[in-house]
Amino acid sequence: MSLKVAIGKSRKGDIAEAAHSCMAQIDIAEVTLALLFSTPAFATQSLPKNILSALGAEVPLIGCSAMGLITPEGTQNEGLILVLTASPSLKASCGEVSLDNPKDAFLSGQELGSHLISGVTGYRRDICLLLSDGLSEKTSGVIQGLQNVLGRSFPFIGAGASDNFAFKQTAQFYNGTLLRKSAVAALLSGKLSYALGIRHGWKPLGKIHTITRSYANVIQSIDGKRAGLLYEDYFAKSLPELKKEILRVNILYPLGISLEGENEYLLRNIISLNDDGSIITQGDVPQGSSIRIMIGTKESALSAARQAAEQVKASLRDKEPSLAIVMSSASRARLLGRDIDEEFKVIRETLGKDVPLAGFYSYGEYAPLGSTAYYGQTYLHNQTIAILGIGE
Repeated sequence: MSLKVAIGKSRKGDIAEAAHSCMAQIDIAEVTLALLFSTPAFATQSLPKNILSALGAEVPLIGCSAMGLITPEGTQNEGLILVLTASPSLKASCGEVSLDNPKDAFLSGQELGSHLISGVTGYRRDICLLLSDGLSEKTSGVIQGLQNVLGRSFPFIGAGASDNFAFKQTAQFYNGTLLRKSAVAALLSGKLSYALGIRHGWKPLGKIHTITRSYANVIQSIDGKRAGLLYEDYFAKSLPELKKEILRVNILYPLGISLEGENEYLLRNIISLNDDGSIITQGDVPQGSSIRIMIGTKESALSAARQAAEQVKASLRDKEPSLAIVMSSASRARLLGRDIDEEFKVIRETLGKDVPLAGFYSYGEYAPLGSTAYYGQTYLHNQTIAILGIGE
């Protein structure tokens, strides 16, 4: 498959600048899919509509808001980035589903999956890209519903839309519309060559513990005791003291869930420590799970980024991908701080200096935990970097 890629960007949110840059690189009549990522200040109701107007074509478009962008030249904390892809053998079916309704999230995921499949009848289905509201507690259910329709081991990758750590509101883009509290997806079909790289770099500390009571993303007890005691005992601090340090605890010491048949721990951010001793996490934590406190450093995070890129390169048999879409946790950006560009440099050095790179910093990443040879079931991750490499 011969894949053509065009990337346009603007630090000032200039729609014409990004669109015209793309059109200078690619024939708009051939475009199969458009991806749009924007920092919150530029994620307005008119943005996706005006992008399509500037392109002069009704191409399928999905995207989302992000606290930071990843461009071919490095990271960018303001603006927007537009990615256009074209191939005569590539077919993209796009869809959206609202997460702001009483409907069961699993059923919503099933509906989304069925809609996506209906758009690629007669094509070989390859991979699904999912972008969802990173503040919604329904994403895990949507993922499960999607897998129920597409197949438990069907590969898909994605991430949660983010804001500037305000944790108030994110945006999703679908064709010419801006959505809130929604999930958008693109099912790519047509003998696509692709590879996934997924790593986080956090290491386990101390002994294994068991979640003895939980529901959804609320952990009520660990080892038969109130959940908060796990952190109180480890840091030798009271609950009120820990609540004041929740951001540092969240970034450096998330929880790691051990999953049967998987080599990597699945990370869960700590959103809050409640007065009743319960812990609220970003993403569900099943009762009965084996968990450990995890620790991460700048060095381990950068090493994980290199490993994720190496996964992609190895799966593509050491060929440079035609496009790499990078989704890295906003917590990783906070951990790296002024060294945030180092993660980009590591990926660039590993994949190749001329590989088109685009992506964003997310609230939650959606990817399998399996090896490059067997992708397996997709999970909602935290503090992880996920790379989709698309080859020739």
